[in-house]
Amino acid sequence: MRPARLLKLGLLIAAGCATALYILPARWVMAWIPESSPVMVTDATGTLWSARATLAVGAPGLRRTLPDPLQWRLSFAGGPHLELRHPWLRGPLELSPSWRGIHISSQSLQLPATALTTAHALLNALDPGGTVQVEWPAQTLGWGALPTDGDGRVLTLQWHNASSSLSSIKPFGDYTLLLSRSAGRSLDLSLKTDRGPLMLAGRGTLPRSGRARFDGEAWADPSAPPGTRAALRGVLHALGPNIDQQGKTRLRVR
Repeated sequence: MRPARLLKLGLLIAAGCATALYILPARWVMAWIPESSPVMVTDATGTLWSARATLAVGAPGLRRTLPDPLQWRLSFAGGPHLELRHPWLRGPLELSPSWRGIHISSQSLQLPATALTTAHALLNALDPGGTVQVEWPAQTLGWGALPTDGDGRVLTLQWHNASSSLSSIKPFGDYTLLLSRSAGRSLDLSLKTDRGPLMLAGRGTLPRSGRARFDGEAWADPSAPPGTRAALRGVLHALGPNIDQQGKTRLRVR
């Protein structure tokens, strides 16, 4: 086939794809997301080019529908990219393709701590309160499903003014969970306490399979008043089945 015909064919294919994105209903996205995904689209209006979608987030069995819709728009200005907007986001989030994977712009979001109940049954049992801030730097999510650039830090999650319906101590602390790249094909997890009488600490990994492995400990600060330590026992029992002689309970996620 002559080069001119190849070029014409390529342009026709590109035009056809652009037309499809412009007219195909956004609800088609619902069929493309696997049931095991932590984010599901439960409803959508508009087209693949520009749409509003209702999301449900969380592990299977713990999902909750977000009260506000996600908006997206595909743009080719400055190169093809998808712009996402949501009230929890501090600004627009941009996703753009590259030969290394999907480039994600730096951004942060703030959400109520009740959203943590969708992540794991342990957090669901706590009935958490406070606010959660999540931030990440610009990075490329490689085709192997792991970030391929940046300074090693992938995501920082901070739980501010943490509380629980199981304790009268409100708040009982601030905590930071850091996800960073490791030497292997997984992410490292590290949890630390920034302040407060309830101490949390631990480490783990998040492999490509998405099933986290985490081991840690929770305990009441020995320097806290006796009444405070007693009021935190309900939280400690919810986090682990047993409290040892040092007053610590083991955190274990598999």
